Parts: sequence; C-alpha cells; structure tokens
Amino acid sequence: MIYKFPQSFLWGASISSYQTEGNNFNCDWYEWEKLNNLEPAASASNHYFLFKEDFSIAKKLNLNAIRFSFEWSRLCSEKTEFVDEPLRHYRLVIDTLIELNLEPFVTLHHFTNPIWFIKKDGWLVAKNIDFFLKYLTKIVSIFKDKVKYWLIFNEPLVYIYNGFIRGIWPPGKKSFSDAKKVLCNIIDAYKNGYEEIKRIYAGNFCKVSFSKHLRFFRSCPNFSFGLNKLTAKIRDNIFNFSLLDKLCKNRILDFLSINYYCKEYTQFFGIYGRECPHDHKRGKNCLGWYVYPKGLYILLFKLAKFNLPIIITENGTAENNDKFYKDYLISHLLSVAKAIEGGVKINGYFWWSLIDNYEWEKGFRPRFGLVEVNYETFERKIKPFAFLYAKICKENQLIIR
Repeated sequence: MIYKFPQSFLWGASISSYQTEGNNFNCDWYEWEKLNNLEPAASASNHYFLFKEDFSIAKKLNLNAIRFSFEWSRLCSEKTEFVDEPLRHYRLVIDTLIELNLEPFVTLHHFTNPIWFIKKDGWLVAKNIDFFLKYLTKIVSIFKDKVKYWLIFNEPLVYIYNGFIRGIWPPGKKSFSDAKKVLCNIIDAYKNGYEEIKRIYAGNFCKVSFSKHLRFFRSCPNFSFGLNKLTAKIRDNIFNFSLLDKLCKNRILDFLSINYYCKEYTQFFGIYGRECPHDHKRGKNCLGWYVYPKGLYILLFKLAKFNLPIIITENGTAENNDKFYKDYLISHLLSVAKAIEGGVKINGYFWWSLIDNYEWEKGFRPRFGLVEVNYETFERKIKPFAFLYAKICKENQLIIR
C-alpha cells in the first residue's frame, strides 16, 4: 500500500535550546539541577558550537524543516538588556538553515526562563508578562524577514503541571491556585504576543501558534462503576482541548502545532483523576510510556473540528533497539497518512528529536534522536532508523508492505 503525502509537506525534526546547546548558565534549569542534585545538562549535546554539523546531517536526511528554540536566558542577561553575541549566534543559526533550504520553526519559550525573571516570581506575576513581550518583540522584529513560523510557547500545560502542581520542575511549586495564576498569565502573554507578531509583520506572511502536547486517555479497565471512564473523558477535555478551544474561539491560532507521544491509562482519584499506577503490560518504550499510534489517528480527527491546518511538531520515542524506533516511526506515520486520506488537513511532521539530548529530570539516558550523540566526544552518528525516515522524506510517501 502506498500513501502519498501532500505537495510541500514539511518533513522535519525538532530540538530545544536548553536540551541541546549546553552551558546555559543564566537559566532557571541550571540552578534547579544544582539545587536538586540532578544530572547536569552541562554542555548537553554541544549543539551551540556544532549546529552547522547538525543541520548538515538534517539536510543529508532529506529534511526540509527544523524546529528549534531561542534561549531567552542567553539573549537577555538582565531584564530587557540584550546580549550581542547570542543575537549574532542565532542570526547565523537561521542563515545556515535558510542556506540549506531548511524552513526555520522558531519556539520562543521552551520551558526555561532567565534566573532574573524567576527572582521576580516569573509567570506568577501578571506584570512580568511585559518582560517576555519585550523579548518577543525584539526577536521577531530582527528575524521577521527570515522566519515564517513562530511558536510562542511549547506545551504550557506540561510546564505548569510539572512546575506548579507536581513540583518536579522549577520553580518546584505544588499549588493549584498558583498553577491557575500561571495559566492565566501565559494565556495573556500568548494573546498579546500573537497580536504583536501580527503587528510587526504588518500583513506579510507569517504563521503563529503554540505547541500543544496531546495524550490519548484510556480508562483503566479495572471495575470502577464507570468512574475511570469519566476520569478519562475529563482529562481528555481539560488537558487536550480546553486551551485549544479557548484560543480558537478568539481566533488567535493560525495552525495547530501538535506534540504526541503515547497513551495514558487513567484512574478515578478525585474529580481530575490520576495516571493509573498499575502496569497494563502493553507495548511500552524504554521510559515506560504506552506506545499507541492509533491514538494519534483518533486525536487528529478530533482536531479537525477546529478547521485549522495541523503540523505535528513532536512525535518520537526513546528505545534500546533500532527495530522499535522503526516500528514507532512507521506506525505513527501510517496514522498520519490515514488521517490525511480521511480528509484531515495535515501540513507537516517533525520527529523529536534531531539529535540525542538532555531530557530534563530524566537526564541523558533517554535517546530520542535521529542522530546518536557521544556525550564524551560529541561525535555524531546517524541511527539506522533515520535512513528509513530519510527515504520517506525524499519520496514524500509511505510504503506499507
């Protein structure tokens, strides 16, 4: 069976600054690692100095787009004071992508914040939004002639959940009221940021969105008088769709940027429930995530109600066996292809990630990259499954035998 993808389909891979660049000393995550005795990111994948090599590999793999993030904490050492060297660096990053015919997708906030911003209580304080908007305005104004796609935030609900409810990410809060404040402030920052980008482009072509993490929620099959099913429905509505509903109603999304990895089994535990702690002994990756490509297919059809083009800006897995990478890639691309065949408008697919990187509190153990990184020498080595992805990208089609 041959599945052809639309012409001008975006075939890409994603990375983020803190996870790959290394030595982001002015960042809240740098302080958090020391405070909590976590494995330090240190030089990470050394992408800051090896980005040209990494992008050349992306070109070799027939990609035509790269999603990456600017590191706010590098660019603004103190409040609104911009540092020249990082600005020159990111100019060179974007120029390199353009020279290689790789479409730049720029994320402005990928979980990390400047230390000075956090000392002012960060996203908990509404007036602090202005600091972020000044950063956004400066960056977009500089790069507006070279960048068409902007993602203002990456996975804000994940950031809020881990940083303000679970407390396992900075700033380490465990407060629903704080989480609600942060959500309101990030929504306001997004709304104002969207309008500001449109003002800067003054009618010229640009597409603005934010990356929304989705999970396929399935109720734990244990007998629960239907409460587990209710929990799955509530978590699906709140986590997957509530923020998209709000922003789409305000018409401030130009496309849907979707990140999808796995299925979550849910269990009734209060009104919002929780992730089921039982082992359901179904296909998992090396992180214990339940691999479920059909979930992506189902969610893509649910997203069609918004009548916006969809770009899958993250999809990937960490495995110990190349066959598992191949199986994950093919099965999820098949879900994408079948959704397109069913009428869902999908304009692109990005694997997470281009290179192995630092996975937050999990450290360097998970390896999501198309490219393996030796963290002692920083040598790059293309993984076997990446050549299969390269073939699909080049042919713009998926062949299932």
